[in-house]
Amino acid sequence: MDALMKRTGYSATKYQGDVVVFNAKTRTLSLKGDKAAVNRDQTVLVGDSITYNDSTKIMIARGDTVILRDPERQTADVIARGEMAYNVEQHRGIVTNISTSIESGQTWFVAGKQAAFVSDSSRGGETAFYARNASITSCDDSIPDYHFQAKEVKMISKNIMVARPAVLYIGEVPVMWLPFIFQDMRSGRRSGVLTPRFGVSELFRNSPTYRRHFENLGYYFAISDYMDAQLALDWRSGARSTDGDPGWVKLNGEMQYRWLDRFLSGRLGLSRNALRNGSSNTAVSWAHQQSFSQNTSFSANVNYVTNTAIQRTTTFNPSQVLATIYSSANYQTKIGPAAIALGGTRTQYPGRSEVSQSFPNFGVTVPTLQITPWLEWQPGFNFQTDQRLNIDQTGEFTYRYLVNADGTKDSVRLKRNTRNTSSSFSTPLKIGGFSWSNSFTLNDQEQDAPATIIVVDANDSSIKNSRVFAKTFSTQLDWQTSITLPSFLQGSAKISPSVSFQNVDGHAFWLRSEQSGGKFVHQSKRAVFGLSATPTLFALFPGFGPITRFRHSITPVISYNYAPTGDISSEYLRALNQSKQGYLGSIAQNRVTLGLSHVLEAKLRTTDTSSTAEPKKIKILSMNLSPLAYNFERARVTHRSGFETDHINSDITTDLLPGFRGSVSYSLYQGDIQSDSARFKPFRERIDASFTVNAQSGIFGALSRVFGRAVPQQNPQVERVEKSPDDALANRVASMPVAGITSRNREYNVPETQGWQATLTYSSDRQRPPTGNGNFVYDDPTIKCAPFLANAIIYEQCRQAALISAGGGTGLTRTTSGGPFVITQPRDNLRSQMSFHLTPKWSGSWGTNYDFQAKKFGSHQVSLQRELHDWRAIFAFTQAPNGNFAFNFFIALTAEPDLKFNYDKQTYRPIAR
Repeated sequence: MDALMKRTGYSATKYQGDVVVFNAKTRTLSLKGDKAAVNRDQTVLVGDSITYNDSTKIMIARGDTVILRDPERQTADVIARGEMAYNVEQHRGIVTNISTSIESGQTWFVAGKQAAFVSDSSRGGETAFYARNASITSCDDSIPDYHFQAKEVKMISKNIMVARPAVLYIGEVPVMWLPFIFQDMRSGRRSGVLTPRFGVSELFRNSPTYRRHFENLGYYFAISDYMDAQLALDWRSGARSTDGDPGWVKLNGEMQYRWLDRFLSGRLGLSRNALRNGSSNTAVSWAHQQSFSQNTSFSANVNYVTNTAIQRTTTFNPSQVLATIYSSANYQTKIGPAAIALGGTRTQYPGRSEVSQSFPNFGVTVPTLQITPWLEWQPGFNFQTDQRLNIDQTGEFTYRYLVNADGTKDSVRLKRNTRNTSSSFSTPLKIGGFSWSNSFTLNDQEQDAPATIIVVDANDSSIKNSRVFAKTFSTQLDWQTSITLPSFLQGSAKISPSVSFQNVDGHAFWLRSEQSGGKFVHQSKRAVFGLSATPTLFALFPGFGPITRFRHSITPVISYNYAPTGDISSEYLRALNQSKQGYLGSIAQNRVTLGLSHVLEAKLRTTDTSSTAEPKKIKILSMNLSPLAYNFERARVTHRSGFETDHINSDITTDLLPGFRGSVSYSLYQGDIQSDSARFKPFRERIDASFTVNAQSGIFGALSRVFGRAVPQQNPQVERVEKSPDDALANRVASMPVAGITSRNREYNVPETQGWQATLTYSSDRQRPPTGNGNFVYDDPTIKCAPFLANAIIYEQCRQAALISAGGGTGLTRTTSGGPFVITQPRDNLRSQMSFHLTPKWSGSWGTNYDFQAKKFGSHQVSLQRELHDWRAIFAFTQAPNGNFAFNFFIALTAEPDLKFNYDKQTYRPIAR
């Protein structure tokens, strides 16, 4: 029998049944039983009774449930309730009451009263199904929640499905008629038309003021296995246009590529937004990652726009309104043991003309080289140039006034630019137990903008003259060296002595500036003797309840420095625009510095008695205090406070609120700390606090354990400690693609975890009020725009533009003193992001930020979702910081999200209202 089954040129047919009748004359085989079955090659037919004619190769199966399995044609079984006639050779058949399923990312169930199927050998063995009065659904319930009822259906296995005409039923209620439905069942990527996005209101306008719009009208190109591209058009009607919403046409293009065998991937995006008022914006995004070898790689993330104002005012995403337009590129390689990095960054600010860039950034790092058993060397080099172009923040001389040839007065806005070039070379040596540190630094700074400087006489501080410089500059060249001796008492105090040669003044050894006429001047150095200790003190306390014991540790960082009186020349102070009178930089140093950190931990009881069990520890409270220096010589000379630390800050963390971070920063002195006129007057400048909390947070679990209640982990999860990409603060510096086809009309996802979660972030920033009669520049929109109070529209436009330019970047900094002092407004902001489940099927989320100074909300993102088994309903409201807001409501089919009933309302707010 085995030899007969293995003969070539023959196909074996297997039969199964309780009763088998074979008619040799007609070559007909009848099978009856539970269950009757016929198998030929991979095709299997199962029914209550089967009649098979070997001459015609036709099988006729009857029964309550007839099943046909033919893996060559499709993966799912064909089920018929009645009769099925099937030609096993030609792979074609006729059935009644058919039901089957097809796969196209989602599983679709198809059922029809009458159907036929036939195999087409000329097209690779495709099987075509034809059905009448068929239903199509993705719901796998015995009674589907919805289905499409179609008069005619054609399915080509692993290819396409077409039905016409089709009526959508929700339950047994018809709700929509469609001329046809189409479903592509092929796997892989193929070129084709993109699904356009538009609502019912685009077809039937529900308001005379409604502005029609649509998105994603385009085509997808499957160029190769390694590359694809998309091209799409967005449009918004220009009818009944306003200043802030003139209507627009936007063309989006995007190409993606990925060669795994070449370690190359990336995307290139291009967008062109043309507004009806004649303005336009072109945006380009390029992301690229490539590995040339194990040690050499290149990465780039480039974003560029030609009009940042349009980029800001035409978006509804709060993240894009707040986020900077950031670009970066980096090339890394290794030559021997040295790692070389070359790169740069560029940042544009939404709604502003200012550009910040850092290029080139060149660095060489070398691991520790052990030249001899007692000599180690670790050199390093770094070079960097930072620039700020077209600075639009508050400053002096915003315009240059002139008289034209015809005698009329005119003004031209000044372009203010800054440049800061720095370079450093370090060559530390470790000789036995001694560490010898050497570093050489060069810093060159230039502010290409007019500035009023109050010039102080180097010998008499009462002599002051106000001068206007076309630009200011400084160059500093320095050399620092120190020797750290071997430490002792390693197990307790960890004492380390050191000797260093430091500059008398805090600036570089060689210096030139506009105050010295561009000539280099130098200062002197003096020996500084130091001793530092970092002991760790701890104590154990008995616990209570679920806590076995507490551990409290304090780690002070104590250092003492002594330096003799130094000398500083009048030429050097003149280059810094400082006077010898009241100057404290050259006094002797008899300084004690103290930094402190302490941690309170608790060890929890455990029910695990195994030898490898580790008791769980939680951090009740952790605090760090930045170093605070006190100079006894300063207190003796000034007869005032001897503190020499200008700023001090402290941060707090705890495991009781996972993700909690708190910090506060103080300014200790009013005035220049190098002057004897500075007053010790602490002033709080900044507060930051953030935390994430949910039902499984440590504070709730700890309280429950303290009171003796176990906390079951119904939904185990690791709570997020780091900032989320959706946090408003993170979005300010996030790199977001500005061009290409991205997820517009963002789909809000139902949170995967049940329960609730809230993230709160608070920040407060204020500036110490200046004293005296210096040159003050007020960064207050109400003061800047006061001349336009007579025209409310122009005044509001000025105020809004000033608010936009207030964010991002930093003020101008100079090496010399006496420049203008920019007074900024305080900022108090609270940001929150919450998600919660009302019921297992209802969920919501709310993200917002509130400005306590402006006394208003800056942005909102609210969504409410309902999971409807095979459908999803979403209510969403978005308000961006630029004033734009949108309301969306739609119900979408889960299996086919582009099939939805939606209402979209988008409103643009102009800057000038």
